[in-house]
Amino acid sequence: MIINLKIRNFKSIKDEISLSFEPVEKEDDYYIYEHNNQKILKMLMIYGQNASGKTNILKALEFLRDFIFSAPINKNDKINIKPFLFTKDIKNDSYFEIEFLQNGIKYLYQLTVSDVEVIDERLYFYNPNKALVFDRKEFKFGSKINIKKSQKESLLNNTLINNTLLSGYMKTNIKIKEFDEVINWFSRLMKPIYPSTDLLGFTSNLLHDKEIDKQFIVNLLKNADFAIDNFEVIENDIDEEFKEFLLHLGKEKDADNFKKIDVLFTHYKRYQLDFISESRGTQRFYQLVIVLYLLLRDCLILPIDELESSLHPDLLKHFLLIFLANSKESQLIFTTHSRELLLEKDILRFDTIYFTEKKEDGSTELFSLSDFDSNIIRKESSIYNIYKNGKLGANPNLKNYFLDI
Repeated sequence: MIINLKIRNFKSIKDEISLSFEPVEKEDDYYIYEHNNQKILKMLMIYGQNASGKTNILKALEFLRDFIFSAPINKNDKINIKPFLFTKDIKNDSYFEIEFLQNGIKYLYQLTVSDVEVIDERLYFYNPNKALVFDRKEFKFGSKINIKKSQKESLLNNTLINNTLLSGYMKTNIKIKEFDEVINWFSRLMKPIYPSTDLLGFTSNLLHDKEIDKQFIVNLLKNADFAIDNFEVIENDIDEEFKEFLLHLGKEKDADNFKKIDVLFTHYKRYQLDFISESRGTQRFYQLVIVLYLLLRDCLILPIDELESSLHPDLLKHFLLIFLANSKESQLIFTTHSRELLLEKDILRFDTIYFTEKKEDGSTELFSLSDFDSNIIRKESSIYNIYKNGKLGANPNLKNYFLDI
């Protein structure tokens, strides 16, 4: 689980921003996971105007994951990193710091990177006190890390200048518990779901391979009042036109084996609609509840951009309450424009709500609702009205709607 996240000089984020999953408030136990007095929030939500940088926070998590598991193959390959571009006065290196809990142990991972090299990389763990695992810059390991000289040489030889040490480690046969734990944690940090993300193939394959409890999904769809009694995943042969297209690309094997996956939903126990014929809301919720099942079953961290997309406000609330009430060690971090959530007392916590605002230079400012003085915002205050009226910022500054035509 993420405890704290810091980002600097990444996309619209120029100055360092900090996002914390450590609770400030004491109530609402269903919102909190606790291990050895370490309390961690299960969920954070980020509000803000369009183009203020909300999504770039999720993309920072995506970059960290991808950079570890999909490292450049050749030493001359550029690193797919985009620093803040609207000024010439800032260095090109980007900085990431993430503190997280893995199997009861707290880790701190720090990474400084440019588009051509890893400048600095460090990993610490707390067992119980802070101790070094490795320092990439000096290529040294902590006193608690059992590593032989030959293993150090193997790590050095397998870590390119544009790779993390964690990526280099995965190319070797070396076994170091702390490395394995951190890599395992990053493998459970899922790629963000964006409004345009199509999860149909992914979710349907999970159902087809019986990795998902189908009845669980059916029950959730019934509870969501879609008038769906059942559904089935079916495979169809691709049409001849698409098969010819694959053959033209030289993909004979794909042309023979490729199947078109569809989902048929049964309504009122007799009528069937395929996936494409369902409403956007039904399509979206079907895909999200399968991901929700994974969050409840496993220990995952899931970023979602514009979670409310195509969902009724009551359905969005229903989804979040199911997650909060039933999840154990999973986390959800999402961006949203849904002001209605600020009316929901079961969901509203000051320390779980963040806002992004675009500064004059185009960079992203991040602040939490709990940062505001209690004289300005009290427990009994209507956060919905305060935000709607622009007193919290993070709203678009709209101009006159009369046009000179």
